[in-house]
Amino acid sequence: MKFNRHLLLICSLVALTACGGGGDSESASNPDPVPGPVVPDDESLASDGCTNVVIAEGVAYAACGAEIEVAQLDTLERSLFFNAADDITIDADAGLLFTQSGTQLTTFGLDDPLAPNLLSTDNTNFATLSGLSAANGVLVISGGAFGSNTQIYTYSDASAPISLATDGFPAIDNTTGNPDVHVTATADGIDAFYSQDIGAVANWAIQIAEIDTSGQVQSVAQDVVLTPGPFNLASIFLPANVPVESEFLNDRLYVAHFAAQGVEVIDLANSNTLLPVIPLTYEPTNIATDGEMLFVVGVSHDTVDMIDPATSSVVASFTPSTPFGQPVGVAASATHIAVADRVNGLVIIARE
Repeated sequence: MKFNRHLLLICSLVALTACGGGGDSESASNPDPVPGPVVPDDESLASDGCTNVVIAEGVAYAACGAEIEVAQLDTLERSLFFNAADDITIDADAGLLFTQSGTQLTTFGLDDPLAPNLLSTDNTNFATLSGLSAANGVLVISGGAFGSNTQIYTYSDASAPISLATDGFPAIDNTTGNPDVHVTATADGIDAFYSQDIGAVANWAIQIAEIDTSGQVQSVAQDVVLTPGPFNLASIFLPANVPVESEFLNDRLYVAHFAAQGVEVIDLANSNTLLPVIPLTYEPTNIATDGEMLFVVGVSHDTVDMIDPATSSVVASFTPSTPFGQPVGVAASATHIAVADRVNGLVIIARE
């Protein structure tokens, strides 16, 4: 059976808002910021909770349905921008922020990091479960479900529009679904790591593609098959958070994988070998890095766990002032952790 047929079954069992493609598209036409006060670290301004978050240059940006929430980490000053966003990614080197809502891709400039300015909106092949990730002048959109396909855009900086370079490629799209993607910069472009449903929404893999700076696919590796397992419906928080999420660090890919109840590790420098799972006591939902450590959240877990990749073990846990509701996204800097919580919105935790 195809991915979209199973997804229809899943969507009939969970809340309609969870299976929707995004927030109110009309809100995306209003880029005017609503300045926020200095607030405690566990008080988000977002009214509907948040689904994903990124950090760059000491600022957190969270996709919060009908809004984008921005928080300066050292002062905790926050503001809201009424632009619909379900998923979010950033290329700090280019000074660009990208969001997804429904079929809409929105690009923001970051000349002022605390006040993203709307540059453009584009209609894309986003579908339920699509994700996006950007680095090194290349933005990748995963196909998700419902007949969507992978798209690759290129860009330089805020002075030039993004450009569609590749509209679908069969090696990725001819599986039953690719619900998310993570990219990392290389000397010649990016490596893209696609989360793949390889059968019956119960079998999972990571497929790796090399993409050059012109947005052309140069090679696709044999997929790395992960631990199989059907969705536990409590783990599904759509859009933007299928719990097969990955992070790149030191020539390894770390996959927060609900079915493994832990973090699966792929040794990219050794023929994409699958290494032993880093075990957890819960189903992880998302994973991030500060460049040295890994940070993991689980939708039913009450802390952010820090994993030392040198020992493949949890070495610290961070608890918010107000208990998590449904933590589904995470990002980290040297000083703070930002969590996108579908109940509590954007949660900022100081690491000291």
